[in-house]
Amino acid sequence: MNQLQTLRARALCPAPLHACAALCGALLSPALLADDSALTLEQQTVSAPSVESTTVAEMAKYGSKVEIVSREQIERAGPSSDISRVLQMYVPGLYVAPKNGPFDYGTYSLLGGRNDDTLILLDGVRLNNRLYGGIYIDTLPANAIERIEVLKGGQSLLFGTQAVAGVINIVTRSPQSRDIGGEVNLGLDSFMGKTGDARAERIVSNGWGDLGLLAYVSHNVSDGYQPFRNRDYSANTTDKKRSYEVTTFGAKAIQALGDDARLELFYQYSDANLDFARPANNRKTTNDRVQQIATATFEHSLSERLSYFVKGHVNDWDTRYTRINNAPGGATTVVNDKDYWGFTDWGVQAEGKAELDGGHVLVFGADNQWFKGQDDVLIIDDNQAQAHALYTQLRPVIAALPDWHPSLGIRHEAMSGGDSATVGMLTSLYDLNPNWQLRGQYGSAYKLPNAEQLFAREDDEIGNRNLKPEKSRNAELGLDYKGELLNRDFSASVTGFRRKITDLIALDDIHWTNSQGEVRVRGVELDGKWQLDERWSLSADMTRNLVEGNHGVTLTNIPSFFARSRLAFDADNRLWGVAGAVRYIRSVVGAKEVEYGHYAVVDADAYRYLDNARQHRISLLVENLLDRDYVTSRASSVDNLGRPFTSEVRYTYRF
Repeated sequence: MNQLQTLRARALCPAPLHACAALCGALLSPALLADDSALTLEQQTVSAPSVESTTVAEMAKYGSKVEIVSREQIERAGPSSDISRVLQMYVPGLYVAPKNGPFDYGTYSLLGGRNDDTLILLDGVRLNNRLYGGIYIDTLPANAIERIEVLKGGQSLLFGTQAVAGVINIVTRSPQSRDIGGEVNLGLDSFMGKTGDARAERIVSNGWGDLGLLAYVSHNVSDGYQPFRNRDYSANTTDKKRSYEVTTFGAKAIQALGDDARLELFYQYSDANLDFARPANNRKTTNDRVQQIATATFEHSLSERLSYFVKGHVNDWDTRYTRINNAPGGATTVVNDKDYWGFTDWGVQAEGKAELDGGHVLVFGADNQWFKGQDDVLIIDDNQAQAHALYTQLRPVIAALPDWHPSLGIRHEAMSGGDSATVGMLTSLYDLNPNWQLRGQYGSAYKLPNAEQLFAREDDEIGNRNLKPEKSRNAELGLDYKGELLNRDFSASVTGFRRKITDLIALDDIHWTNSQGEVRVRGVELDGKWQLDERWSLSADMTRNLVEGNHGVTLTNIPSFFARSRLAFDADNRLWGVAGAVRYIRSVVGAKEVEYGHYAVVDADAYRYLDNARQHRISLLVENLLDRDYVTSRASSVDNLGRPFTSEVRYTYRF
């Protein structure tokens, strides 16, 4: 690795909300706006080595399928879009069904996996909580995200538990200019939902080197829509809509220490007041949440052939749950009164990379995590756990086969309150010619039991301290093409995948156990992108999943087939553009073998810059253009409905 390698600054320094607002206000002062030199944003970089930030992207060089969602795509996902909306639009092979619209839980399935078979990272920090193991990304603001990296297939080798079907790494935005720059967004939707966010950044120099600074704040509020059909509400339900109010602020700081080291700090604070929609007797059900994420990363290149990083993180989640029912005669019943549930997950990871004689690369590391949680609603006896892992990966260079790029590695992880797991992985990428690549990977992955499965003590749910980790054997084989079709840029990919899961953790009546059966998942994913001419582009993907179980063991909420297509037009000067998209979902089988799905939804979006300098922009999204009534999931034998016809408009000012 070159010591003088440059990279975009990725860092945060803690800053309170009023400081972020004051900073953005100062940046919008008339004196500053009158200075034309401050209005031209030229991308800059902070001189420092990049070790940790390239982990996901590097796996594409050795046979893993990686999808990148760009900042431009994130902006076109909708004025008030959250991360689920972005993933739903742009990631082939990933099924996303938000439960009750924006900023809510959802159902996710990557390459035929379950909700918790996909590991979610924010700048490399695990977001899947260890209390219940689920995916909780519903309050992440899209305005703070630079790109999303999706690494497909079993990836436990480098990333540990829950990376059974893949990894989604959400990369936050970074300072890009030595002049003060940023943007302000204001939005409104047809349900009177309001959005507002601001970002400010700058790169400066000091006695150690370049220092990149960035701060952002966002606020989203809406009464929401009615997520159940009229016939499904009981007569005494008074709160029929699912509202939300989400405020987030954060900051980054990255300090280059000479040409061969850097220190990165990150902090994000989210305050979310979220309704839980219920069709029966509901007067008020809320989930009031505060989440804080902080990281510190030190990266150092000791030489051109040896580099390492050390990263510490804290992910703290605190929720107060309130549930009040209407009772006959106008009375109310308080079921839960600000009952607490939450967790704190903290850890330290160290990873090194060495280039050996002959060009071989050795990656080695240690990953240590500690966890504690509490739930006043679900009783859990033991609220603490820890997990420690060692891993290594060799990326050899075969002189006789210069077009072959393999890797192989092993990982061992042990945790308190459960058994240990050892996994291995082999990947391979072969350049058939300048246009075609053959890739594949084979290995094992695992999922450690969560605190609920280990320690629950309820009348209808009993944990098992002797649970073993779930184990899976995973294989993916793919063929990629990148070249031209009818003299226009064209790329396409096909991937076949197989997975066999044993020791499946499931409820047997009221007891959590490791099932004696096994589940087999197989399928195929196809995707392609075609630049029809200078202005028109077309993209499409489809995924077919087949799930087979035995001995009463099966998986739920995995679509049998889904597909998407998007046609976009951008004017020659890129000052305006329009696009339309359709997604189709075939059958999905939920709990108790209840089938739902079978729908197609059409969306449209457009943008227009109001000036040649591209400082002022209007964006429009029309979601569910045909106002299709469709089901995203089932709750208490009642259908959760997808978002109805919704139009959203946003104004953006960049400085």
